[in-house]
Amino acid sequence: MHRIEVFPQVSDELDEYLSPGALALLRSLTAEENSESTQALVVEAARAKSRLDRLSAITSGDEDVWCRIFTGDGEVVLKLDTAVSEQRQLSTVFRQLLGEIQRRQAHYVSDDEEDGFAGL
Repeated sequence: MHRIEVFPQVSDELDEYLSPGALALLRSLTAEENSESTQALVVEAARAKSRLDRLSAITSGDEDVWCRIFTGDGEVVLKLDTAVSEQRQLSTVFRQLLGEIQRRQAHYVSDDEEDGFAGL
């Protein structure tokens, strides 16, 4: 996975399982001006994006299981039968997270800068 510095206490954890799209989102929303609570929202939005990417792969047929665990006795497979419902609910939460981040970061953009959230 990719290495990104966020807050030291979460960066190793994030590197382990975020999708490429989630890492890109994390990089684009992380700012030195972020308070800890805003950065926590950024991290949670990246986690939600990663889960949405995984759910999208399942619902599109690119993947058929959420995870596989290999034990000495064989393989345990976790399937997510409610992937479409979960994806819809998580999409709503994801939009709300992005909206709150946008609200908090709105004062970071000066009048002569392009608003990175303008197209959302």
